[in-house]
Amino acid sequence: MGAVTYPDPKVESYIQEHFIPVQFNVVDQPDVMDRFNTPWTPTLIVEDAEGREHRRCQGYLDAPRFLAEMSLAVLKDAIDRRDFETAHQRAMQTLELTRGDAYREPEALYWSAVAGYKAGGDTKTLLGGWNRLLDEFSGSEWARRVEFIRS
Repeated sequence: MGAVTYPDPKVESYIQEHFIPVQFNVVDQPDVMDRFNTPWTPTLIVEDAEGREHRRCQGYLDAPRFLAEMSLAVLKDAIDRRDFETAHQRAMQTLELTRGDAYREPEALYWSAVAGYKAGGDTKTLLGGWNRLLDEFSGSEWARRVEFIRS
């Protein structure tokens, strides 16, 4: 990822805007793999300043998938902190960055509906987002998590 993904201008800008990156060389520091409970590289772990993990991803990601993954991390950070106004705002960018990503877009729809509901308290927001998820990604794991709304 260091040769292809990180030098991408959009990736560089997104990292600078949202993260303080730390990178370890596991060849020089093999204890890092145990410390962070990861048997494989690359592993991306997004933690907050208190060390709470908000997202983990293992394996190579090209620039579009990296941005989608990191936008989910930024969204989940706000949700985990129960800052639902910020989460609701971040959800729009996450939906944009995950668009067309069959793996990440369903999760983005799920969490954006949750963020919208928690920010405004309107059940229609939650159900609208989850119905969209069911309509557009009916076979996804995230759709299966909400299929009860149509029972």
